[in-house]
Amino acid sequence: MDQRSTTSGEHPQPQPHPHRRRPLPAWLRHFGRNDLKVTFRCWVAVWVSILLVFIDPSLQNIGQSTYFAAIVLFIVPPAGILMVYLLASISLLVGMCLAWAWGLLAMKAAFAVRSDDEMRRLLQSLQQQAVAIANQTGQPAAAISAKLVYDGFLLDARVVAIYYVMSCIFIYMLARLRYANAKFVLLQVLGTITIDVFLLTGPILSHFKASLVQVLVKPAVIGIALGVACSILIFPQSTSYVLLTEMEKLIRLLEAPLESTRRLLAADPLADDAELRSFKGAIVGTFKVMEPALAFLPLDFSRGRWNADDVKSLHARVREAATASLFLLNFHISRGSATAQMERLGTSIAVKATNSTPSSRDTPKIDDQVAQGQDHRPAEKESSPLASSNGSESTFGLIDAMKSPEHSAIRPGLLEALQAATADVLQVNSRAIQLAAETVHIVNTSRWHLGASSKARLESLQPELEEMQARLQTAREACVISTNDAVIEAHGDLFDENGFLTHRSNSNPLALNGLIVSMVLEERIANAAATTEQVIHYLAQLLALRNRTRLWLPTRLRYALSWLTSGDIAAPVPGTSTGTAVDPDDVKTQMEDTRRRLRMVSKGNQGARAPKNRSVLTRAVVGTYRWLFNPGGVYALRMVVVTIAVAIPASLPSTAGFFYRQKGIWAVIMAQTCLLMYMADFTFSLVSRCLGTVIGGVLGMLAWYVGSGSGDGNPYGMGAATAVLALVLMWWRLYLPPALAQASIMTAATFMLIIGFSWDEYHIVQYGLPGVGYQAFWKRLVLVLVGAAAAFIVQIFPKPPSATRYVCKSLSNHVRTLNDHYALLISQWESHPNQHRQQPNTGVAAAAAAVAAEKISLKLTEDLMDLNDAIGLLKIEISTTPFDQAILQRTRDRCHTMNQSLGKLLVLSAHLPQHLRLRLGQNTGLVEDKSVSNVTCVLRIVESSLRTGAPLPERLPVPLVETCFLAWNRHHEKAELSVELVRSQEYRQYCVAVSAYLSFLATLDDLVGDLKVTVGETHVVQRWEEEVVVEEGV
Repeated sequence: MDQRSTTSGEHPQPQPHPHRRRPLPAWLRHFGRNDLKVTFRCWVAVWVSILLVFIDPSLQNIGQSTYFAAIVLFIVPPAGILMVYLLASISLLVGMCLAWAWGLLAMKAAFAVRSDDEMRRLLQSLQQQAVAIANQTGQPAAAISAKLVYDGFLLDARVVAIYYVMSCIFIYMLARLRYANAKFVLLQVLGTITIDVFLLTGPILSHFKASLVQVLVKPAVIGIALGVACSILIFPQSTSYVLLTEMEKLIRLLEAPLESTRRLLAADPLADDAELRSFKGAIVGTFKVMEPALAFLPLDFSRGRWNADDVKSLHARVREAATASLFLLNFHISRGSATAQMERLGTSIAVKATNSTPSSRDTPKIDDQVAQGQDHRPAEKESSPLASSNGSESTFGLIDAMKSPEHSAIRPGLLEALQAATADVLQVNSRAIQLAAETVHIVNTSRWHLGASSKARLESLQPELEEMQARLQTAREACVISTNDAVIEAHGDLFDENGFLTHRSNSNPLALNGLIVSMVLEERIANAAATTEQVIHYLAQLLALRNRTRLWLPTRLRYALSWLTSGDIAAPVPGTSTGTAVDPDDVKTQMEDTRRRLRMVSKGNQGARAPKNRSVLTRAVVGTYRWLFNPGGVYALRMVVVTIAVAIPASLPSTAGFFYRQKGIWAVIMAQTCLLMYMADFTFSLVSRCLGTVIGGVLGMLAWYVGSGSGDGNPYGMGAATAVLALVLMWWRLYLPPALAQASIMTAATFMLIIGFSWDEYHIVQYGLPGVGYQAFWKRLVLVLVGAAAAFIVQIFPKPPSATRYVCKSLSNHVRTLNDHYALLISQWESHPNQHRQQPNTGVAAAAAAVAAEKISLKLTEDLMDLNDAIGLLKIEISTTPFDQAILQRTRDRCHTMNQSLGKLLVLSAHLPQHLRLRLGQNTGLVEDKSVSNVTCVLRIVESSLRTGAPLPERLPVPLVETCFLAWNRHHEKAELSVELVRSQEYRQYCVAVSAYLSFLATLDDLVGDLKVTVGETHVVQRWEEEVVVEEGV
């Protein structure tokens, strides 16, 4: 027997590669043409803003904070499309302008508490004391007067109180706004920094000064203007260009599932689980990157072959292809983790096999029973597989029964047959993916100039795409036929001469495992090929229709006028499709309908809820308390407390001068920006900011002493030195992982502060400058540490906010969403068949419903992927909850699997024929009230346990897979499996639906088991008679 066929259910360990070179870190692998263009554009903007510091007229006009323009560009680099950059920049400016306006109100109110006579007497006293000191020291009286003002000579407790009250209210509201919507983080950070200038400097001023924060706002506007200019003039990127670039990356990523499939069928060592999950994360992450650009696509002004509607329609087809590839990739991820899972659960399953108890993960067994449709008569129950006590063979059978179809072993010889049957379609699909990516690349990069070779290649692409589509369609159809023949031949002993399933009362219950896994794999490969076929078909249409380059204006107004004058909106490529296309507006309508149904499912029955017997006052008090002390309220209160604590020295006459000279505002800003809502994020932020300060300080001193030596600053040397280091800093800002964005910004900010203030020391007259080079860095480092210490104290008292609790609550919310999706699935599945017959355009409506289902499933996938960073930081947090990083990671993976299964079922609810839907619902108990109540109750209990950490009841309606098996037994169906059904595409979809539903139940069973091990069990049912017997025996 072939060794490869006998070990097909296992994954050989990859052999070590002694000469394999380690790849470069991800942030160093950005030397592509597009990445270099983006880097150059951002570097030019930053370097020009730095040069403004060394140009004396601009320095004198802008002020001592001219360097702030470069800091703004490091915070918001012009790396993307213009509209997104403008949105972020406007958010930043709005925060600064709001703080400016609020600060002026506070200043006006503060000066109103002192009468003109009182203020006149204070100024006279100030002048007299300045003259006296000037006579003694020989210094100018004006300089002495300014020093006395900054030393707090005019401080008044009433003025200080007004500034603190007004500023803290503003800081509190900005913090609440940031918590409510993370998109306002730039508004909150820059608004808080701006109001700090009023808080720390306003109380010591001698007169109303409306231009107090102009020293920050003016360079910020200049920096944003430089960013806008570079976005327009240096390698400009339209919205469609960015979208097509990301789509090209996404199309190339579709090769990873195909390569994994080839390696699986060839019995080659598979990629490790981390690599497969990284591919999945890359696909989902690319989708997320495209979302902002997709929102601005109707406002796009671009030059090229394709307009915004073409790009949007292409995006929809690429999304479908990526979704199909994700299903295929999830197959390999599940199979790749099977070995470790079997080692963990094998012992307990062996015990269950010995006790003849049904396993909680009899997924393939149910598939087999549903496929066989055997009539379980009482006479046959004695020979039922469940009652078998066969030794090791039964044990291994039950271990196999634990697996989902992705984990099942394949019959000897079938693996080679599947490899031969699918080789052509996999190869053609890979070539189609390469051709589609090449087409998108050439069209996207030839907007302004099309060389002779590119033009010739573009002209030859259309017939190649059409030929590739025909080849892929032929290969897909041949693959289906060949795979079916191979599966039937491998399982020929299970069918009689008429092609019907033979009666095998004593057969292995897992005899059809290979058939089920083959049909599931075949369906996923065929879906991946079909969606790729749609992509290249649409690309061929676009090349035929859009054969020249032109300017495309924004389409929003045109669509609005078209919507008013016509009841339908023309398709982006009208009249070129031979099949029924899905109108994007129909998809939008269906998406809104799906969301409406989800809201109805989630909201529940309002009439069944208990009436609110509380008084209006009680509800107001409870609501106010919850609003004040929810996580956002606690974060805002911490922000106010740390601001007051660090800013107090600036308001005391004995320390005001010292605070101003030593730039104490740096400590205040560090304390405010370091505070975060959860402890793990705070710890990581604290460490990364401190490291960024040290690295930025070293780079700043290097630039200063290399460019200026021991002199007062050489503009040419400084320009050259900062040009090199600015490139390094911008590279870090653009390409380091998002988690290190704060560290890169802190590094750049410290670098610019040292450069800027060192230059100001010799070229501008200003009291309280921090010094040159090392002096500025030393003060910066000490103040950053002081601010970090203050933030740490405020963060941990009275109770540190736990990131573990945040992840638990987020997962609890996601489980609730899965419960809503499950209720929506049952609602869709129970829809009366006559409803579909009465609706016109049923095919279009079904396709739109399927697209809507894919979108809500993909949205939950993105939300679950967003928890990766938060879960990764839990290793540095000490938590009092029973949950740790490992169990939360497993819970997130379980939610991924359940979401994938429910998403597939939602899609199939729109495509599966009605008779097969009814059969599946009856055989598995999908729509039975008892099954539905069991699943929803278990999901609700899991949700509550994740939120509170409470133990689960010992007796729950689990294993749910066993309940599903018993539901099938009650129907006593006849055997319906035949060779003809195996060849049926509809029956393959039916098998995929059965597999998805049972995978959902099995994963939920696993999740319950994991939580019971973590949080324990409660309401344990004791067997009192056994304890009495034990006591009597003792």
